[in-house]
Amino acid sequence: MLLDKIRKLSEQYSPEVMSWRRHIHANPELSYKEFNTAKLVAEKLKSFGLNPVEGVAGTGVVVLIEGKNSSKKTVALRADMDALLFRKQIQSIINHKTRA
Repeated sequence: MLLDKIRKLSEQYSPEVMSWRRHIHANPELSYKEFNTAKLVAEKLKSFGLNPVEGVAGTGVVVLIEGKNSSKKTVALRADMDALLFRKQIQSIINHKTRA
């Protein structure tokens, strides 16, 4: 029953989440320069009714998501937002941006 609910929610939100991913990958930012990515993440978290803390270590975003009984268990999630730059990607990015 829970698995069915997860599947339905995944199908419902998958196109929107994929669009976020595509946007982030189309607009890469290097370490400690992820200002636009951090802003996007914070805006999305706020749209979910959460209160993110922005500017952690410069461009980090932190948010506390409390469950029904937060005194029993804690789960921490972490994700990197920075891009890794490779020589082939540099030329590809330049070509993509100049054609647009």
